[in-house]
Amino acid sequence: MSRVAIIIPAIGSIEALERTLVSVLENRPADSEIVVALSHPYEDPYELKGEVQFVQAKRWSRPIDCVNQALDATRAPFVHVLASGCTVSEGWTEAALSRFGDRKVAAVAPLLIDADRQDTILSAGLQYHRNGRRSWAGRGESLDSLSGGTPTIIGPCGAAAFYRAAALEMIGRFCSSLSLAQADADVALSLGQAGLKCVLETRSRIFADPRDFELPQAAFVGGLREERLFWRNVSQTSMRGAVAAHIGMVAMESLGGILRPASYLRLCGRALACCQIGHYARRRALLEALRATQAGETPEGTRVDASHAIGKTRHSNPTAARVR
Repeated sequence: MSRVAIIIPAIGSIEALERTLVSVLENRPADSEIVVALSHPYEDPYELKGEVQFVQAKRWSRPIDCVNQALDATRAPFVHVLASGCTVSEGWTEAALSRFGDRKVAAVAPLLIDADRQDTILSAGLQYHRNGRRSWAGRGESLDSLSGGTPTIIGPCGAAAFYRAAALEMIGRFCSSLSLAQADADVALSLGQAGLKCVLETRSRIFADPRDFELPQAAFVGGLREERLFWRNVSQTSMRGAVAAHIGMVAMESLGGILRPASYLRLCGRALACCQIGHYARRRALLEALRATQAGETPEGTRVDASHAIGKTRHSNPTAARVR
């Protein structure tokens, strides 16, 4: 069994996919496997089947479903999701994988750097704001800015992320009702609610052009998925303040585009997501139950370290299968 599975979702152009494949194969870490998650047929003109496992998703599968199906194809204890278009250099996985020596660490964010301006940060991880806005930490800042300290993040961005495979299984993997643009934040917030943590590893560096993987979403679908992300993860302890901040953000967003039809479609998508609030409440309750299970008590009342449960095999936690 390989130590790490490098999963490359084939999103965007064939040229971007092949650029990433060439880079990964040239710098392939020892004890690794490469899995390409295909949403469309790929002819494999370079005959890479001996070195790369191609997972062809079912017809009409969404990109997020392709990633989940790629997870089925590996039993590696660590997973590295790498977007098409990204390029790497020798040893880029080692520093990130070393952080999993802390069993409480469920995810590691590498440093994503602008390929055209290699002194500029694209992402130093994900940040999530109380109003439901997701953003890339450090975007547009100089690499020198990290000398003053690293940003507080919730997890890695979906374009370049390392995960402990058992932790992904524990929370039910990537939510199929979201796109990759929201699912990374959803996973990060779920891991946090389950009592686990993410760290930034600045020695692990990946280069990318965001145009290769930042694909536009239709206004209605974008609004629907962003609203789902908010309600799936709003905290019970700070719900009033978070909901007020969220309403204010949505109002400003709608007023700013009042003359554009897309703004109304986006608002309709958000409204539809609000009709599913009951489902999100059940999910939050299940995550809280999962957190309690992972940090269970001994008969004497002594706390048991939740991180030990991360060593369980896949599908071993019955609660996880229901956390969707």
